[in-house]
Parts: sequence; structure tokens; C-alpha cells
Amino acid sequence: MLPPGPTGKTRADGARETFLRGPTAIQELIEPMVSGKPYPIKGLLIYGMNIFHTLPKQERTRQALRNLDLVVSIDVLPQDHIAWSDVVLPEATYLERYDELWACSHKTPYIALREPAVEPLYDTKPGWWMARELGNRLGLEEFFPWEGIGQFLNRRLSSAGLSVETLRAQGGIAIQPGKPYLADFVADNTSPFGTPSQKIELYSDALAKANLAPMPNFESTPEPPAGFYRLIYGRSPVHTFGRTQNTPVLHAHTPDNAVWINDEEAARLGLKDGEKVWLENQDGARSGPVAVKATPRIRKDCAYMIHGFGHNAPGLTRAHGRGASDTALQTRYVLDPISGGAGLRVNFVKPVRGN
Repeated sequence: MLPPGPTGKTRADGARETFLRGPTAIQELIEPMVSGKPYPIKGLLIYGMNIFHTLPKQERTRQALRNLDLVVSIDVLPQDHIAWSDVVLPEATYLERYDELWACSHKTPYIALREPAVEPLYDTKPGWWMARELGNRLGLEEFFPWEGIGQFLNRRLSSAGLSVETLRAQGGIAIQPGKPYLADFVADNTSPFGTPSQKIELYSDALAKANLAPMPNFESTPEPPAGFYRLIYGRSPVHTFGRTQNTPVLHAHTPDNAVWINDEEAARLGLKDGEKVWLENQDGARSGPVAVKATPRIRKDCAYMIHGFGHNAPGLTRAHGRGASDTALQTRYVLDPISGGAGLRVNFVKPVRGN
């Protein structure tokens, strides 16, 4: 663990807070839930994520949840973590609710409105309603100085001279003036790069002043043990993380994942394309069964699969038990002590026949 940075703080997971610019990562909170150090955490509100398909070391996550006094989950599906929750708040789906504005600073910036197509079914509520109601009942009315989502969105849009009504009249999207070309910045004597030098920086003065390597240093990862393959994973253009595997149309297109193994390695192991196997990692964790995809389009020392499968939630009637979970096989990770990012490609798996 690194010593505290210039702020005098070190995160519970060992990363220095100095260079963190975003919200706290959920993985940082797991350690205090388990050990109570450097501070105790007794409650957790889970929104918009499947905690068991997001964090490595699933058994540690289960241990953390056991130690909590209160777990509240907000979701639209009966996912894996729902059974671990003390309170479940069912949210309306994206087709039944207003959401925060989608503001993109692309080459051509735009602001987009997401509004409901139908009224919410059953006893569900949008997330903004839950947040406001909980806040007001906790005496935090000053943070919610608006009566409904329309008033909130109109206040947000007013800075751009827009409103919900004008945005809706434009088809729900407003194109904003942008600077798509570097020449536009040069003409205005400005820079598209938010760095002290206003240039692309390969050398970081901020890191150097903090006595950290100002340029990236390559650190090699361990090689796979004999008989194992480095576990790598990626996304599917059909699915979004682990959220859509139960959606009827998307499930029909891609109902499960497969494990890619080099065709020469598959032949050496006597594995046939399409054969179902279990995957076992270096610590004995298992997931599957999953079909083998024997292909020349992968290195001989790697095994690849799409993320988001291997759900263990009977309520997900289509996705339950389909394919293998890469997260279940991630019992190790390496933490970047500067940024707090977790390196997960340090786990190794082998195909195993049978149950």
C-alpha cells in the first residue's frame, strides 16, 4: 500500500485519493463492510447495477452483505443480488419514466430528452421519485427544490435556453454549437485538451510533484500456470453489461455465451466445437456449463467470453443458468494505487468436463 498522498488520505482499498476525479468506486466500499476499517459501513443502497456481476471476489461481496444492517436494492429485474436485500424498491422501466437529460459533448454536442412512452405498470416508481421522497422524509428538502421531474428538467434546460416543451417539439433532441475540428480551437485561441499545457501530455507534472512515476511504467502480469489460460472478457453488441440477458428479443438473438479457445489448443485437449464444459479458475472457482468455440482467432494462452452471463437468479426465467460468468471466475485482482482501477486479467481458467 502506498503512503497517503498530498491530501493526507488513502482509500480503504489502498488507492491514493489525490488523482481520483470521479465518484467512489463500489469496490472501495467492500473492504470497510468486511473489516470495519478504516471506517464501518452498515448500510448499502444498490441502484442500477448487479453487484455480483460487477465486482471480483464474489465470496467477499457476499461476506460484506452479511455484515450490513440494511441493504436496499432498486431495480427493474429480480437479479442475483435482490435475494440479499432487506428492502426492494421496484423501479419503472426506461419506457415508463423520465430520466436525467442526456448531454453529450461530442464533435457535435447535443442534449436529448428521455420521456415515458407509457404509464408505469404495477406498483413501480421512477428513480427520481424515490430519491426525492426519501430525501424529503429525511429532512433534506433543500436539495430537492422542485415539485416534479418536469420542473427539475426545465430548470436544467433553462441554461441552454430550452425547455421540455421546446425539446419535445424538436423531436426530443437539441443540437448544440460545437468545435468539431482542431482548426476551430486554433481560430479561437483555445485548446480541446484539459491539461495544464493545453496539449496532449505523455509526461504528467502532477504525478511527478506527488513523487509518482510521471510516465507509465509497464509491469508484466504473471503467465498462466500449466494447463490454464488467461481469462479475458469483453462486451457484446447485443447486450448491455449483465442487464439485458433476460430481455426476450435480445435473449432470442444471443441466449448465452461461449468460451473461445484456440482451435489447436482445443484439438490438443480433445475438445470439440460446441461441446459444453465447466470453467475452473486457479483458486477452484467454477462457472458454467458453457459451449466451447474453437477458433484460430484467439491466442493459445487465452480464453475469452462475453461478459454478463451465468446468472444465478431463478426469477430471470430466460437468463438463469445460461452460460458462464466471468465475474464468478475473478477471485483475484490487482489494484492500481494511483487511479484505483482494478486489473482483472490476472485470473486463469481451464475447461473441465462433467458436472
